[in-house]
This record gives sequence, structure tokens and C-alpha cells, in this order.
Amino acid sequence: MAIKQLKNVADIASADLDDWGPVPQPISAEISTLRGLIINENPDGSEAGIWECTPGIWTRLVMDAEISSFVAGHALFHPENGDTIEIKAGDTVYFDNNSKGTWEVLETVRKAYLTYKRD
Repeated sequence: MAIKQLKNVADIASADLDDWGPVPQPISAEISTLRGLIINENPDGSEAGIWECTPGIWTRLVMDAEISSFVAGHALFHPENGDTIEIKAGDTVYFDNNSKGTWEVLETVRKAYLTYKRD
């Protein structure tokens, strides 16, 4: 079994994360860009890693279940069905599979995440 540890995730320089490019479905004129590190990938497509996103508004495309702990930033998530969720550093958020909605990143956010398949 491999054990991996990243220290002080909030303090890792953005330049030390992989450039994942712009979000695929931006809604605002300000186009969010993504950076991150994949810590572990599984054959079924599930993964664990660090994710960073700059300000902008865009459509969420990840349809796997996901749990994320935010270590920096400020964002709003507007679910397709339900009330807006305000997210700040220190929050943990669970998205059930097929959670559709819109991200509104107000201040660059960073999270540690785990996505997984859920029937």
C-alpha cells in the first residue's frame, strides 16, 4: 500500500501545481483556470488530488461523487436544484453523483478532493 503525504497544501505555490488549463464550460467573461496535482488515479476513473481554480463562473462537469476539503479561497456553488452553497477555507463539501450546477469562484480556491463511482 502506498501512503502519500503533502504538507501545507494551502501553501504550495500555484506554479508547483500542474497547469490544467481553462475550465471547459465558462459562463462569465472572466475564464477560470485550473491547476492541480493528481495524487492517485484508479482504472475506474476515480481519483484523489489537489485542485485549484481562479475566479470566474462555469458549469460543473464532474458527475462522480466527490468529497472535498477546501484549504483556501471563497466560492459559491449554485446547484441545479437547491439553495446556493457558500464555500470558504476550512469547509468540507460532499457532492453526490450527478450533482449539476454552476461554480462561482470569488477568490482563488484550493481543495483536496476524492472522486469516486457511486451507483
